[in-house]
Amino acid sequence: MKVRTGLMLAVVFGGLLVMSYALGPRGQSKAPATIPWESNVTAALAKAEAQHKLVMVDFYTTWCRWCQRLDATTLSEPAVAAKIGDGFVPVRLDAENDGRELAQKFGVDSYPTVVFLDKSGQEVYRIAGYLEPQDFLRELENVKAGS
Repeated sequence: MKVRTGLMLAVVFGGLLVMSYALGPRGQSKAPATIPWESNVTAALAKAEAQHKLVMVDFYTTWCRWCQRLDATTLSEPAVAAKIGDGFVPVRLDAENDGRELAQKFGVDSYPTVVFLDKSGQEVYRIAGYLEPQDFLRELENVKAGS
């Protein structure tokens, strides 16, 4: 009985270890490196005006598993990253830290939320929640069509 219990604990512990490795460290949301993220909205708005683009603000929190999934699946998809890099000035903000004020201004209260701003900083479109890559691409097309 002791051997079976010990083996069972080893299997459960090993499974948890593998899952934690696959999901990454808790409390971190890593932005895909292929997207040219900005960290300052004011600078992004100036850049967007000069390039005739919209600003895309990705609001996330460190504890949000859907934010982590968006990073791991959707934003790391090459077609999505390319569309964002070509058509928008992307900004990532932790809604509970550096992006708290802006998240409150735009009424962001669920994560992930992606808000699109025109050159004057006014919201023109919003994607609330997680989307698979193809759905996210479709939404990016809707944003571009509306701008």
